[in-house]
Amino acid sequence: MKPSGNISNVVLWSVISAAFIGPGTITTAITAGSLFQIQLIWAVVFATLACILLQEVSARITIASGLTFGQVLAKRYGNAGAWIKWTVALPVLLGCAAYEAGNILGAVSGVSLLAEGDGQIYTVIITVAVGLVLWRGGSRTISLIMTALVGIMGIAFLVLAFQTHFSFSELFRAAVIPELPQGSEWIALALLGTTIVPYNIFIGSAISKGHTIPLMRVGLTISVVIGGLITCWIMIAGSLTTGFSTFAELATSLQDQLGVAGGWALGIGLFAAGFSSSITSPYAASLIASTVLESKNIRVTRGVWMLVLLIGFIFGFSGVKPIPVILTVQALNGFVLPLLTYFLILLVNDRKVIPTANQHGLVYNLFLLSIFGITLLIGLNNVDKAITGGFQLSTDHFEVVLIVTGVTLAYMGLELWKIKKTG
Repeated sequence: MKPSGNISNVVLWSVISAAFIGPGTITTAITAGSLFQIQLIWAVVFATLACILLQEVSARITIASGLTFGQVLAKRYGNAGAWIKWTVALPVLLGCAAYEAGNILGAVSGVSLLAEGDGQIYTVIITVAVGLVLWRGGSRTISLIMTALVGIMGIAFLVLAFQTHFSFSELFRAAVIPELPQGSEWIALALLGTTIVPYNIFIGSAISKGHTIPLMRVGLTISVVIGGLITCWIMIAGSLTTGFSTFAELATSLQDQLGVAGGWALGIGLFAAGFSSSITSPYAASLIASTVLESKNIRVTRGVWMLVLLIGFIFGFSGVKPIPVILTVQALNGFVLPLLTYFLILLVNDRKVIPTANQHGLVYNLFLLSIFGITLLIGLNNVDKAITGGFQLSTDHFEVVLIVTGVTLAYMGLELWKIKKTG
């Protein structure tokens, strides 16, 4: 295979890494670093591997079947497929809209760290720029922009990470030996949740059509690994601080330790993360409309991303935080990722959908089952937090979440065994 083909493929898949490294990931990773230094790097490593496996399954289904995700569901489940499509697609679409304001404001925060100015004016400029990219650019153009932004992010946070004094052996140990310091459970789950995001699965399925499985694996793996490395660098950089409540406060802390370069690196990285996520969130919404809900009307798919961008702009410009909406979406998305994982595992092992030659072996399925258990744990925990936060409850239900996860995982294993047995 020609190198140029591999490079082009990596550029195409860069959308995935750009999509999961947004302002939320930066906040989570820096918080993890400031509270627990590098002890939770293993969580990023696991999340990166899990992201690769789930994306590979999603893309494999599309490539092997020649169908979109929505078409596969319709083929496998008939009339029930329509309900399944809306069940998994609608919460993700709502999530794209609910979090777009955070993406835009993240980019605005990055610009504000680099140059003083009116935040509302920056919000307008960034929103217009995102709209132009989505209106004028096809998947190739968007992928090139994402590649550039991922590169900028990588350099910016690598500069910050290099200012720390951890040895290679310390970093390697933290990456391969899981540790959960007291009070770190919530942030470890957050690191997993911010890396394995539902709409990335739909993006991966959409952009893989027409590719070969080996070519897809190369581009996907390189892109996601780069994203995982950047997240690790952000966490390492976070170890330079002792906590923060705003990005401006964090920039001041970095400037005190590293000089002006520290604040600039944070501003550049934050802008790149926010701007890239501001593009990928509406872009993902349009792909869901076309490949899951199977809309053939370009006006409809264009209207979907415009609506997502508009909602993000309104909340970002007004400064009103849609807390009830976000809590509701968090609860809904808490079910989406494990639900998606459930269907991906069953579909990729179903001979009615995927030829035997393109199915996974036992070891791969065991890994997928473990990922299903983890995503279910994250999802149920997010639902519990959303409900607890929404109703201002103080009870911790983590033990109940663990029990429900264990029972559901056992049921999933039984379902997979039945599919393999009946063939």
